[in-house]
Amino acid sequence: MLSALIGLLVVGIVAFVVLTVLLAIFGVIFGLAFGFLGLLFTLAVKILPIVLVGWLVVKLIQRGERSAARARLSAEDRAWLDS
Repeated sequence: MLSALIGLLVVGIVAFVVLTVLLAIFGVIFGLAFGFLGLLFTLAVKILPIVLVGWLVVKLIQRGERSAARARLSAEDRAWLDS
């Protein structure tokens, strides 16, 4: 009788430890998954609009510099470049 109770106690402790380890592993997996989703959300909502605005500003500045450079060229130089 006593050996049966001790056996059940040992099985219960082992099951508790195994269940704790499995839940910890699932917690890490879900934590990493939700962390990755949070990172994607941060990139999509906060960082990408700023990058897009910066890219547009750079393109507008480059366009302005290009047209200013063309305005400084003489007619002969422009004709030579266009040919």
